[in-house]
Amino acid sequence: MDKTYLKDAYILSVYDYKDFEKSFLGEFLSGVVIDDETFRFRPFEQMVTSKIVSKSADEDKLEIYTHSESCYVIDADHKLIDISFVELVVMRAGAYSVDRVLEMREQLKSQNKSH
Repeated sequence: MDKTYLKDAYILSVYDYKDFEKSFLGEFLSGVVIDDETFRFRPFEQMVTSKIVSKSADEDKLEIYTHSESCYVIDADHKLIDISFVELVVMRAGAYSVDRVLEMREQLKSQNKSH
């Protein structure tokens, strides 16, 4: 199976908020492409995968399989973060990094406080 290798990887736990209830939608993977055997991505492209269906550890790497039957390889030493469904949509639409989305979240919070 062809694999896509990512750096700066995050596993995103995505939640939706409806009627003040937090519902878990699933885990997604975000990162920067360093090598792609599938020829779908450019090097250094920021990307977000479809929903994660399974993970398997291999020494210091983690192989992640997604809903679209793709395989991604990340360092076992990756980061985990919770984001909202809206933030996931923004990340995908703008090819934003997790750090950029968190910056936007903080900006929104501080704008809301100043009103």
